[in-house]
Amino acid sequence: MLIIGALILPFFIYALVTEFKLLRSDESKDKKEQILAYSSKYALGVFPIGWVILHLYHNFIASIPYETYRDAMWVLLLLLVTVHGFAINFYKKRMQQSNAIQK
Repeated sequence: MLIIGALILPFFIYALVTEFKLLRSDESKDKKEQILAYSSKYALGVFPIGWVILHLYHNFIASIPYETYRDAMWVLLLLLVTVHGFAINFYKKRMQQSNAIQK
């Protein structure tokens, strides 16, 4: 699990920087809220789905030790922020393209 977390870490840092850039940007508050709402719609499903899969694996396939469970929760949190950051980047570019087309 730690290897997976280490592999996700660069993407997590990129996503975190993307989120901070959006929050500190000079875009209007409405655009920021719209981008955050769209990206949250996809990101918030990551943690519950991952937790349910982990729980089902623990109950029906094999017992998971506490350390592995704890590491899996950290990986799920990293994935949550990563998906949120990449979704922000995607919707930000999409809104810029739609604004360019309208002009």
